[in-house]
Amino acid sequence: MLDLHRGRILREVARLGSMTAAARSLAYTQPAMSHHIARLEAEAGTPLVVRHGRGVRLTEAGRILVEHVEDVLARMADAEERIAAVAGLRAGRVRVAVFPTAAGGLLPDALARLRARAPGVSVRLVDAEPGEALAALRAGETDVAVVFRYPYMPPDTGSRFREIVLGEDPIRLLVPAGHPVADAPRPRLADLAGETWASGCARCRDHLRWVCERAGFTPDIAFATEDHVAIQRLVARGLAVTTLPGLALGLHAEPGVARPAVPVAGRRRIAALVPAGPRPPAVAALLEELAAVAAARLPAEAPDGNETDGNETDGNGAGGALGQVAVQVGEAPGGGHDGLGQGGQPVVAEPDRGAL
Repeated sequence: MLDLHRGRILREVARLGSMTAAARSLAYTQPAMSHHIARLEAEAGTPLVVRHGRGVRLTEAGRILVEHVEDVLARMADAEERIAAVAGLRAGRVRVAVFPTAAGGLLPDALARLRARAPGVSVRLVDAEPGEALAALRAGETDVAVVFRYPYMPPDTGSRFREIVLGEDPIRLLVPAGHPVADAPRPRLADLAGETWASGCARCRDHLRWVCERAGFTPDIAFATEDHVAIQRLVARGLAVTTLPGLALGLHAEPGVARPAVPVAGRRRIAALVPAGPRPPAVAALLEELAAVAAARLPAEAPDGNETDGNETDGNGAGGALGQVAVQVGEAPGGGHDGLGQGGQPVVAEPDRGAL
């Protein structure tokens, strides 16, 4: 019998036209991807892909299989939706992939609210950085991906997904208590050009480099760890300075750390990504509770005065302003927008240097 999970993998290969791109999209290694396709071909008894230029294309048998995989997945999603609708919220399942600070700062309260509202709904949560969460969503391995992105970054979605904006998480500068910048009347990021820095995940380190370079220097990131407690402790001991999001500081505030008001650190947008189309009742209920918790936990208004009230976007980030850095996504045929890599490359406008 043909394996449906491998069928999903073949569908991604067909969509991207490349084994390498499909492996990257699904967070597989190249050998693992090749193994799955080889096993599926063995099950089918015939080749399903052939090399074509620098990529691959489906054989006639591969095209037939992908068509049937699409049909089976659509029928399964329809069956799950109908069953959940019949059961109401007495039953159902929600799988969530979420980055660490939201896993601690938003999800526990949201899940507690969901449990009180619908005790029969089963929730499965996995810790995942935004890229991993999006890959799981693309592969059908999660129902909700809670992610973040910085203002200058294009949306993580395409036409297949919807983005429900949960709020803006301000990024704070942290220095040791007693540091000259801590008590400066008008502190500047450039004053820390010669300091040693600590930073978190790869996306956060990229943001730190981005803001520092626009302040005129490249940060010396000597400590790279996703443990926000460890980062704050390094700062408290006078070993580093750093930037951390508000959610992380809400989970732990280390004594001996000062937070000077330097606005250039910016903020990050937190959002929930879900497949486009009708949502199972359990997923819709979780999103409602998550939005309610985020509204209480995250700023209701961005630092530049732009409202961020839980708008839903259609994959091009149109649900709310991201502030002084504009993100524009190319138009798809027919005048619509299709997010990334479909109707045009995203154009990222540089911010006004005066704001830095």
